[in-house]
Amino acid sequence: MEISRKLSALRLKLKATQFEVSRRVLFLWIKPIFLGGSRESLDLSDSDLICYVLPFRSIADLLVTDKACEAGGLPSAVSIIPEINEDRAVFFLGRPEGTLGRKSLRQQSARMMRLFEHQKALANRSIKIVPVSLFWGHQPDREKSLFKLLLSEHWSATSGLKKFFAMLFHPGHILVQFGAPIALDELISSESEQPRQVRKLLRLLRVNFNNQRQAIIGPDLSHRRTLLSNILASDEVRGAIEREARTNEVTFLSVEEKAMAYAQEIASDQSYRVIRFFYVLLTWLWNKLYSGIEVNHIDTVKQMAQSHEIVYTPCHRSHIDYLLMSYVLYNNGLAPPHIAAGKNLNLPFVGPLLRRAGAFFMRRSFQGDGLYREVFDEYLHQVFTRGFSVEYFIEGGRSRTGRTLPPRTGMLRMTVNSFHKDASKPIVFMPVYFGYERVLESSTYMAELSGKDKQSESVFDIFGIFRSLKRHFGQVTVNFGEPLRLQEFMDEQLPEWQQLTEIPSVQLSETCLLLAENLVTRINESVAVKPTNLVAVALLSTAKQNIEEQYLLDQIELLLAIARKCGPSGCSITNATPKEILEQAIDISGLSRTEHQFGTIVSASPEQSITLTYNANNVIHVYAMPSLVARFVRTETKTDRNALAEFIKPLYPFLKSEMFLSWDIIDLEGVLDSVIESLSELGLIAINGDQIAIPSPESPEYNSLQDIASITDPTLERFYIVMALLQQSNRPSLKALESASAGIAEQLSVIYGINSPEFFDKSLFSTFLRQLKSEQVVDTELAVGENFAPLESATARSLDADIRYNILQAVRKFNN
Repeated sequence: MEISRKLSALRLKLKATQFEVSRRVLFLWIKPIFLGGSRESLDLSDSDLICYVLPFRSIADLLVTDKACEAGGLPSAVSIIPEINEDRAVFFLGRPEGTLGRKSLRQQSARMMRLFEHQKALANRSIKIVPVSLFWGHQPDREKSLFKLLLSEHWSATSGLKKFFAMLFHPGHILVQFGAPIALDELISSESEQPRQVRKLLRLLRVNFNNQRQAIIGPDLSHRRTLLSNILASDEVRGAIEREARTNEVTFLSVEEKAMAYAQEIASDQSYRVIRFFYVLLTWLWNKLYSGIEVNHIDTVKQMAQSHEIVYTPCHRSHIDYLLMSYVLYNNGLAPPHIAAGKNLNLPFVGPLLRRAGAFFMRRSFQGDGLYREVFDEYLHQVFTRGFSVEYFIEGGRSRTGRTLPPRTGMLRMTVNSFHKDASKPIVFMPVYFGYERVLESSTYMAELSGKDKQSESVFDIFGIFRSLKRHFGQVTVNFGEPLRLQEFMDEQLPEWQQLTEIPSVQLSETCLLLAENLVTRINESVAVKPTNLVAVALLSTAKQNIEEQYLLDQIELLLAIARKCGPSGCSITNATPKEILEQAIDISGLSRTEHQFGTIVSASPEQSITLTYNANNVIHVYAMPSLVARFVRTETKTDRNALAEFIKPLYPFLKSEMFLSWDIIDLEGVLDSVIESLSELGLIAINGDQIAIPSPESPEYNSLQDIASITDPTLERFYIVMALLQQSNRPSLKALESASAGIAEQLSVIYGINSPEFFDKSLFSTFLRQLKSEQVVDTELAVGENFAPLESATARSLDADIRYNILQAVRKFNN
C-alpha cells in the first residue's frame, strides 16, 4: 500500500515536471497575448475557488492557459484545489476527433459534475467557473484557401496540425481571452434540479465561447468574387441595371459590366497577412514617432462585440486614423473593421495595401449616378448582414481646425436603410475619440487655413512620415465613448419603423440628422485632455502668447481642476503634474523659454500659436460653460444666479451647435449650479446664497478668472460679427454674409494679433447661420425675428467695448 502511494506520488511529480519542461520549451518560441486574466478584471475575491474550462481537450491549450494564469496572478490551471480535493483546476467541454482533429465530440466532464456536489457542500464560499478561449493564428477563415485554412483561426475545433503551423509561422499571434466567471452557487440557486443546472451551465459556456469567437475573429471572410456576385444578383442592383440600360438604350450586359466595375472599385479585400504587416509596422511607428498609445474603455467594446455588430464612428483628425483604429482593435483581440475611405486614397501602391487592410473606397458624391449608389448600398448591406464590423467618419473629411466638424448623414442613412431591410443582427454605434498631441499633417492644415489651396493626395506623401521621425509627437489616446444601440434609437424616434415598407424620405433625413448629432456629441464627451491641450488653452488666453512660467504652471493646474470638476463624464485627463505637462508641451510644440531678472517667460511664435490653436480647439468644449460663467461674472462684478441663467440661455443653443455640448436647455440650471460651485471652490468667484461676485481685482484669482473668461472670446466675437451684419438695412445674401463675416474676422485678427486662421473660417459662420434659422432667430430670407434681440444683447454684453467698436466700424465700411 505504501509502495503504491509512493509510486502514485512519483508519477504525479514526473507528470508535473514534464508539464513544466514542455511549457518552458514552448514559451522559448511563442509570445501569446493574454487578455482579461487578472482577479481585478474578472472581479474575483480571494475566497473564490477557481476552476477553468476550455472548449476542447488540448495539451497545447493547457500549457498556454497555465502560463496566462501565472502572468495574471491567478491560480495555476494544473494545481490542486485542496478545499474540494480536486487534483486539477480545469476541465474541458469536449475533445477533438477525426484525422486532423477538426471535428469535436461534446462530452460531460466528470470533474464538472463533481463541482456541483462540491459547491453544495461548501458554506460561504463560491466556485467560479472561468471560461478561457484560445485563438491560434488570430484571424478568420477565408473560403477556398487550403493554406489559410491551416494557418487561420476558424469556427471548428483547432487541430494539432494547425496549431503547429500557427506556432511555427505566427508565434506572436496566439491569443488567450479569459471570459466572465460563472458563479456556481448562484447558478444552483436559480434551478432546483441538477440536470437543469448542468444544462444551464453548458449553455452559458457555449454562448460565452461563441461570443468570444465572434468578437475576436469575426465572421468567415467570404471569397471576394462570391461577394461581388451576390451584389450584382440583388434585386435592387438588377433593377438599377435595367433602368440605366433602358434610359441610355444600351444592352443589359454592358451596364452589368459597369456595375461589376463599380463593385470591384468599392469592395475591400481584407487580408490578415497585410493586417499583420501593418501591425508590425505600426507597433514600430507608435513607439518611434509617438510615445505609445493610451486606450480607454476597450472593455465596453469587447462586451458589445460579443452580441452586436459594431459600427465605429470616430472623429477624423489624420489619415493615420484608418490604421490606428484597426491596430488598437487587433492589439486588444478584436476583429479589425471594414473601413470606409475616400476614393482619393485609392492611390498606386497605397490603395491596394489599404484595401487589403480592410478599406472599401467610396466617391465623395453619388449624385447623378443611380447605379453607383445602388451598388454601394448593396455592398454595405452585404457587409452588415454577414456580421462584419464597419468603421466610417461621420464628419466626412479630416478636421483642419481641431474641432469636431458638423456631421454628414450619408453613411448613416445607408446604415439605417440596411438595418430596416434586415434587423436580424443588432447594430451598435461606437463613438471614438482620437487624441493626438501633434498630427502628421499639422503644417499642411495650417497652410490650408492660411489660404493655400488644398493639396491632392499623392503616393509620395507617405515619405513625409519618415521626414517626421526626428520630431516628437507625444502620446496618442484612443477613447471609446458611450455606445448607441440603433434598435433602441429607432424605436424612440420612429416607433412604427419596422412596420413601414419604406421609411419616408423626410422622416429618414430628420432621424439620421438626430442620430449624427447624437454621435458627434458622444465623441466630444469622450475627449482626451492632454498636456499640449492644456498649455495651448493657457497660452492662447494671453494677449501676445507670452506668459510667466510660474503663472503658466498655476493656470495648467487650474485648467486640470476645471476639467476634472466640469468636464464630460467620459473624458480622460492626463495624470501628469503641471511641470511634467509643461515640459512635454515644450518638447512637442517647440515653445521657447527666455530667462529674465524676475522670472522665466514662456513664449509661442506666430507659427507655433497657429498650431496651438488646433490643440486648444480639441478641448474648447470642456471649458465653454466655465468660460461663459467667468466672463459674465467678470463683466457684472456682482450678480446672481437668475441673471447668469438669463444671460446664458439665449447663447447656449449656438454654443451647443458649434461645440456639440451634451446638455439640453432644460438641464441648463443644474449645469450652471455645478459650474458655479466648482469655480467657487477654486477661488475664482465668491458666492453667498444666490449672489455671485468676483474676487479682488488685485488678486491672482482675478487674473485667472480673466483668462478663463477669454477662452470663448473668438466664438462670441464671430457671433457678434454676423449679428451686426444682419442688422444692416442692406442685408446681404447668405453667401455674401458668410464672406463678409470671414473678412471682418480676418481684419479683427490683424488688429488684435489673433494668430488663428480658423477664427475667420467660413464653415464656422455657416454653422452659426444654420442654427440661427433652426432657432427661428432669422427666417429663410435672413430677416431678424423677435428672438434676435435677447441673443444680440447677451453677445454684446459679453464683449469688451473696443471689440464691439471695431466690429461695428468694419460693418459700416462693408455697407459703404
